[in-house]
Amino acid sequence: MMTYCKYYSPVTDVTFRKVFGEHPDLTASLLNAFLPLEEGRTISELRYLPPELMPETPARKHSIVDVHCTDSAGTTFLVEMQLNYDSDFFQRVFFNASKAYVRQLKAGEQFKLLQPVYSLNFVSGDLHKGLSEWYHPYQFVHIYHSDRVFDGLKIVFAEMDKYKKLPEKGNTKKDLWMRYFTEMTEETRKPAPELLADPDIAKAIELLEIINYNEAEEYLYDKYWDAVSIEATWKGIGRREGEKEGLEKGLQQGLQQGLQQGRKEGREEGREDEKRLLALNMLAKGFAPNLVAEITGMTEAKVIALVTH
Repeated sequence: MMTYCKYYSPVTDVTFRKVFGEHPDLTASLLNAFLPLEEGRTISELRYLPPELMPETPARKHSIVDVHCTDSAGTTFLVEMQLNYDSDFFQRVFFNASKAYVRQLKAGEQFKLLQPVYSLNFVSGDLHKGLSEWYHPYQFVHIYHSDRVFDGLKIVFAEMDKYKKLPEKGNTKKDLWMRYFTEMTEETRKPAPELLADPDIAKAIELLEIINYNEAEEYLYDKYWDAVSIEATWKGIGRREGEKEGLEKGLQQGLQQGLQQGRKEGREEGREDEKRLLALNMLAKGFAPNLVAEITGMTEAKVIALVTH
């Protein structure tokens, strides 16, 4: 007889980091399933590195890579879950991977010491418009001679929304992980038998059980979904009005009060919400409140209040 459980969604920052930021065996399983590794190579032991903070972007003041690790051969792996991607997402992913590649060397070290960097990105939304495929591997290839490849950087995008719409799904490891991300939700009470039959997926599912989360994690989980909704609202308003920043407050006040005033107030409110979103993401990833305050410009008291209130 099956015992029914309540689960959190695996695609939030809080759960993604709990599963893949604390369990290197599951991260290795995910990477082995998705990355275009050379034939015969398998990732086994991994060592976690500190999360990466990226420079300003139009949609989010900072971007945080969810998982940053390296293996015994020195290869670097970046893994990110992105629910609300923005127009500069491709450039940001490429920047993250390029910076990880460059940062391997200290001043004076030889370039031959550089090791490959792989970037794996799970995305919600139609990232590759006009393409029916959901799996998109990128690498540097000679324009005229496709057999000449630069192995330094390889980037993979996996589109979850397109995978959900597939009429038939396979049972490869890659398929099972995609089903884990797309089928496990807060409404799930009985995971599919195929998922539970795989030891790695079954362990990842167990880590989603609500009973495994403390009060602070539960709070950050709820706040994460609030932040996702806020960000989606900003972008929807921006598209309708031809603006890049949120105009929610100005629109609510009505066109009678003037679109110009609404834009000004919407931007001010948007900047404050961006700070709170960044702070919540950083707290979920284990950053100390004083460091969060220094990076976001918030007071340490306000940062602490995000979790305690």
